[in-house]
Order: sequence, then structure tokens, then C-alpha cells
Amino acid sequence: MSSRIISTLKQKLLPNTLFGRSLMIIATPILLSQMIVSFIFFDRHWESMSGRLIYALAGEVSMLTTQMSEAHGDTDKEKIIAEAAKSLDLLVMVEPLVPVLLKETSSPFEKFYWFSIGSKLDIALDRRLTQPFMVHDYDADSRRFKIVVQLDDKRMLVFLCPERRLNSSTTYIFILWLIGSAVVLFGIAIIFMRNQIRPIRRLAIAAEKFGKGQDVPDFKPVGAREVRQASRAFLEMRDRLKRQIEQRTAMLAGVSHDLRTPLTRMKLQLAMAKDDETATHLRQDIDEMEKMLEAYLDFAKGESSEAPEMTDLRSILDRILGRAQRQGEDIQAQMAERLMIRVRPVATERALANIIGNACKYGKHVWLNAYEQSDAIEISVDDDGPGIAANLREDVFRPFFRIEKSRNKKTGGIGLGLSIARDIIHGHGGEIFLEDSNRGGLRVVVRLPL
Repeated sequence: MSSRIISTLKQKLLPNTLFGRSLMIIATPILLSQMIVSFIFFDRHWESMSGRLIYALAGEVSMLTTQMSEAHGDTDKEKIIAEAAKSLDLLVMVEPLVPVLLKETSSPFEKFYWFSIGSKLDIALDRRLTQPFMVHDYDADSRRFKIVVQLDDKRMLVFLCPERRLNSSTTYIFILWLIGSAVVLFGIAIIFMRNQIRPIRRLAIAAEKFGKGQDVPDFKPVGAREVRQASRAFLEMRDRLKRQIEQRTAMLAGVSHDLRTPLTRMKLQLAMAKDDETATHLRQDIDEMEKMLEAYLDFAKGESSEAPEMTDLRSILDRILGRAQRQGEDIQAQMAERLMIRVRPVATERALANIIGNACKYGKHVWLNAYEQSDAIEISVDDDGPGIAANLREDVFRPFFRIEKSRNKKTGGIGLGLSIARDIIHGHGGEIFLEDSNRGGLRVVVRLPL
């Protein structure tokens, strides 16, 4: 259970793209190092620096309190106050003695700031002063601390200390340097990672195009050594597949040509022979062999070199439906007005004609639907025939596989129709699958990516 939870968290937290994961791998050490450096800085440098400044301020307050206590007359006190404002950046006021209470701070930041600074200031003053005193908290509006020291039974000294007296300018410089360096490093990492990811994206696009039956003549291996190696492997695979397809097509075309020659001679001899029962059977056998040869050639051309082009599938389906309806087939169609897609039109028409033809053979009524979705065009063909058992639906796509026991034997065929259709559809990067139809027979669904 725990491993499953960890796996789920990884899937949710990790970016989906290689670019995102690479940036995370780079950014995580940068952030960790910045956090460690920040901790060391604040724990060592900032703490010691602020401590020195606080103790210096406490000494100045103690000195001024002593001077004000020993001063004779208002003139001396005014000189001490003026010198403190000029030299020490401290505002000193003499006020009547009143009870002084600490006020609540207004924000979490002020509370934290006061806890870290005010407590140290209180300790430092306690060590330096013999008179009663009280430290007021940090006022974010005036950006000052207030220190109240009892001068005698009737008067008190009020010291207003600016915030800058207790902060070092290096703190802000360090924070800016920390953030700036992180941004610069992260920006450089993004630029480098984009350059490294670009060849992988080009390889993915080329593989996707090739999977859809499109050629990628301008693709060349670039990038890191591993990416170039994968690109070369892809190009070698593409060339091997092309050679295999060309050899298969050439072999079947040659076999077809070699067999047609004796079949043609046999047909000529039968044409001059007597028209008896034997000649009739021979003519039927020859016609069947010619149909088989045509089917072999169609199967070999399933991955033909026909160039893809923008095509309206609606026009292809209209032609197929027109031919079927002229032969008396009952087909009801619902299609979008336009179904534009980049396909090999002749091969696509052959595949769709095979699918619709099978539905017409095995069902009395056929229903066709074709609509454009967000990322594909989906075509479904339903019939009211006997259907295909679920355990045979993958087998029917194998070349030369026939299931006459579950279908009508009078329909004929040599088991290549759906094989040809699937080869062509897969060659376009699409998919084809069989389902139970709510019409009572079989449903064939074709999805071609846009």
C-alpha cells in the first residue's frame, strides 16, 4: 500500500515532460544550496553583525543617559540631544514620567522581527543600564524603535532609534545577490535545456509523422551523442521497413504477373473449347484465381508509396456509398459536411470500401456515421448481421483468416479485406477495432488522427 501511495505521489508531483523534469533536476540542487547558504549567512554573519550593532546602540543609550543625568541646566541637555541627533542618529526627548506599556504588533513579520531584534536589545540594555527602562516594539510606519529610560522620579528619556541602525546593508545586498544569482542560473539552465530537448522533440515528431505514413526526408541526427544514436537507429528502422514493404510489393507483383500469363492462355483455350460443364467450371476457377491475385496485390499495396494529401473524407465515403447503393445495398449514413484530413486518398478509399463492403455482405442493413472530434475523425460502420465472437475479433485482422462458420459462406472472400484495411489505417497512425453493435450485428470503428 505504501509503495502504491509513493508511486501515486511521484506521478502527481513529477512534471510530465522531459523538459520539466530536467529543469526540476537542475532547480532542486540550486534551491537547496541557496537555502543552506541562507541558513549559514543568517546564523553566522547576520546574527553576529546585528548583535554588534545592538550592543553598540545599548552603549550609546547608556552613555547618553549618564550624560543627561549629570548635565547642569537645560542648555547642556539641549546640546547633548543635538549632538546625539547629529552624530549618533538618535532622537532623544525628555518627557514627564508616565506608565509605559508595550503595544501589540500588527503583523506576523513585525512579531518575528521584534522577537529577533527586540529581545537582544532588551538583554543588551539590561547589562548597560542601572536605571529602569522599557523597550517598545518596532513600529513599521515610522520604522523606529522606542527606548524609554527613567531619568529621575519625575522625568524619563525617550530614545527613537531608526531601523537602519540595527541592520547591515550587506543583508539586503546578500538577499538581492542570492535571488539574482538563482534567477540567472535558472535562466541559463532553461536556455541550455531547450537546446538539449529540441533534438528529442524533432525525433518524436519525425517518428509520429512516419507512424502516420508521412515521409520525413529532411530529418537529420543532431544533438547529444545518445540522441544522435537514437535518431540514426530510427532512420535505419525506417529504411528497413521501406525495403521490406518494397520487396513484399515487388514479390507479390511478380508472382501475380507470372501467374496471369498461364491464366490468360487458359482463358483463350477455354474460349475456343466447347461450351460444356467442364469448361464452365474451369472458367469459374480461373475467375476465382484472378480475384485472389487482385487481393494479393491489394494487400501488398496496403503500405504503398502514395503521397499523403489533404482530402475530404466525406467525398470518399460518398463515392463508396454511391457504388454500394447502385448495387441495391441498404445504407443509412450520417456524416459531417466536411471531413478534411491528410491521408493517402486511394489507399484510404480501399480500406473504407473493404469495411463497408464487409458490412453489406454480412448484414441486410448498414448504418454509417462519420464525425470530426477534437483530435481525430471517427468513422463507425454498424450492421445487423450475425456479428463476430469476441475471441475472434483480433484473428480476423490476420491475413487469409476466414470464419465462414460464423459468417455467411455465400459471401466468399479469401480473408484479406480487414487485413488490408488495418494495414492502411495503421499506416496513417490510426486505429481500428470491433465492437458489438446496438443494431444486433458488428460495429467497426475507425479513428484517423488529424
